[in-house]
Amino acid sequence: MASAVRPTNVSRVSMLMGTSLLLNNIRSNSVDLLKVQTQLTTGLKLARPSDNPAEASTIMHLDSRLEQQEQFFDNISYAADFLASTDDALAQAGQLADEAHTLALASVGRSQEEKASNAVMIDQILQQLINIGNYTCRGSFIFGGQNNTQAPFEGYEGGVVFNGDISDLQTRVAQYNMIGFNTDGNDTFGALSSQVEGIVDLDPDIAVGTLLSDLNGALGQGIRKSSILVSDGLGNSATVDLSNCVTVGDVIKKIEDAVPTISVSVAGNGLDLTAAGGNISVLEVGTGYTARDLGIYSSGAGVTLNGQDVDARLTATTPIAALLSGAGIDTINGLQITNSMMPPISPIDISAAQTLGDVLNAINLADIGVRAEINADATGINVFNQLSGSEMTIAENGGTTAGDLGIRSFHGQTLLADLNGGTGVATTNDNIPGAIRITDRTGATYDVDLSTAVTIQDVIDLINAATGGNVIAALVSTGNGIELTDTTAAVASNLSVTTLSENGYFVAEQLGLNKSVAANVLTGDDVNPVKPNGLFSHLIALRDALLSDDDQAIEDMDNAIQTDRVNISNYRGVAGATLQAVEDRRDHTEDNILATKTLRSDIRDIDFTEAITKYQNLYTALQGNLMTGNQLTNVSLLDFLI
Repeated sequence: MASAVRPTNVSRVSMLMGTSLLLNNIRSNSVDLLKVQTQLTTGLKLARPSDNPAEASTIMHLDSRLEQQEQFFDNISYAADFLASTDDALAQAGQLADEAHTLALASVGRSQEEKASNAVMIDQILQQLINIGNYTCRGSFIFGGQNNTQAPFEGYEGGVVFNGDISDLQTRVAQYNMIGFNTDGNDTFGALSSQVEGIVDLDPDIAVGTLLSDLNGALGQGIRKSSILVSDGLGNSATVDLSNCVTVGDVIKKIEDAVPTISVSVAGNGLDLTAAGGNISVLEVGTGYTARDLGIYSSGAGVTLNGQDVDARLTATTPIAALLSGAGIDTINGLQITNSMMPPISPIDISAAQTLGDVLNAINLADIGVRAEINADATGINVFNQLSGSEMTIAENGGTTAGDLGIRSFHGQTLLADLNGGTGVATTNDNIPGAIRITDRTGATYDVDLSTAVTIQDVIDLINAATGGNVIAALVSTGNGIELTDTTAAVASNLSVTTLSENGYFVAEQLGLNKSVAANVLTGDDVNPVKPNGLFSHLIALRDALLSDDDQAIEDMDNAIQTDRVNISNYRGVAGATLQAVEDRRDHTEDNILATKTLRSDIRDIDFTEAITKYQNLYTALQGNLMTGNQLTNVSLLDFLI
């Protein structure tokens, strides 16, 4: 026993053996005493893992678990603070919307001077809202999305620019649980437009350098990499392991190296396999899906196997030449993008663009308050207007660039209901068809019934059918709008478009065609400008309506602001509910941390009362051994001869 006083005065032993026993006893007592002293100093049972490997392993596991739990707790606390700040900001934003509503109601029917005074107050509300939109939590802008190190909102030329993004912020609150904890500036304030969304699937061809991770695969499940069995039908076959392939080129090389009689090539949006003879077969190994995902699964395709479309996703590195199934886009003419509050710029030049990223950069770096990005499905691109209060248009510059990219803001598939800021075109009302009258330069008239029209292309087709080729309608080649070309070569009358008076609606104006020109070409106006449809835009429009003494516009914007207030209230409710859930999670995590610390303490930490008692016993034992040793050293030879 460590605390025992071991006898050293064993009779009939040599002095050397007695001394050795004495030293061993003292050494053992000293080591045990040192261990207890170390425990009392550190408060820990174990000084090193070798003291008790099993308990040391358990302690290390609990340390790791505790570190993870404490990180989760920090994440949750940050999310809770973020949500609390969001709730506070939205509460203030809702109050400002209420104040704007009150001012709008009080302005209808009042004098122009009173309205001008209220317009100043709306401007102040607008500035306060910008400040609220730039609130921070722990140094991060709460409405900036993932771009939360830069103020998301700033005033510009009477409008408001949104510099944030619309990405979610997420944090891990448990090992297998992530939560989102932010509300971006677009959700709450409608800071971005959403109308110019790419309508064209740019469907890029693949190349040897295309990453397998950038393919949706023939089954739409990506490329699930494993092994495939490849045979040329002439006795040459091999199992090809594709699990470590990164690019399409890696797949090609692996197959050709394994079965040299088969050549593999990229063919548009898939792979082609060719053999000298026999029937090529590509089968799965086991329960894999690799051959199917690559679009080359076949049990006997002949000497040529034409693979299926593997549906490449768009990335910033996608070559321009690969777009539209290898047809590419018009890079010569470029495109026109305007923002009404921004100074006009020259057409955006993409003639040097080699990749889709180059096109996006050309648009984003043009400094016109717009943002272009690849859409969520990676099939096309979207362009957003970031400047609240300003109207954006995307048009052709004499070519087909905007149409090729699918981002022309006025195109054949544009819905008539979306025109004029969403007020649409009155093609029918109370069972009365909306109609226009076109007068060509001979003086002949053509009445066009638009009651069946749904899109701009429908309007064009109906005009061309009604005029019989004497007046040809088409989209303008430069800019936006509908263009009418008189082919009669007469000069007796102006080429003009009017609304038929009997239906009482302003269809020609709503289509941007209410004009009369002496020339043979009538160019309509762009009636589909794109602007953010949120609180900032509506406050700006309300301010302008007050300054222009327009009661109808004031009432319209008041209604819009009330809708914005409801939207803000809804998002505040979501933030509040999320905050409550996060706080419950924080309490639960705090309990887990306490339980883990308690368990670790039971295993790792000493009982000071027990340790002090043990220390006293060991100290007493050491004293006893030293006293025994003292007696031993006083024994002489005469003691053994008596």
